[in-house]
Amino acid sequence: MSVSGVLARGRAAALQLMRDTCTVERKSGEPVLNEETGLLEQSWSTVYTGACRVKPRTSREAEWGEREVSLGSYIAVLPWDTTSEIQREDRLRVTASDDTWLIGRDLEVVGISLAGTATARRLLVEDREG
Repeated sequence: MSVSGVLARGRAAALQLMRDTCTVERKSGEPVLNEETGLLEQSWSTVYTGACRVKPRTSREAEWGEREVSLGSYIAVLPWDTTSEIQREDRLRVTASDDTWLIGRDLEVVGISLAGTATARRLLVEDREG
């Protein structure tokens, strides 16, 4: 049994577990002031849309501005053959999932796992919405 054959089967199995759909976006330009709301608004450009799987990792307390929040850490799993170069500070949003609580949440990419024999692309993402 060759390593290539085992990897191909592992990658196919990992893809079958990706029942969610997500979009990964990157900041595009500088924030612009919305005259009506008085708030700065950031524009985003899409770098990936497709199958994914989001699973919990850990939760920790952190200071966010002047308040303490609970940051949930998750592993977002994308297909091995994903060609997009996803970067730290990109935003991952789940657009379809069996878990309706995931849908629409913005998760920030804080780490990217690299491995030549991986069965999928794994991203460390954090839920900063509290």
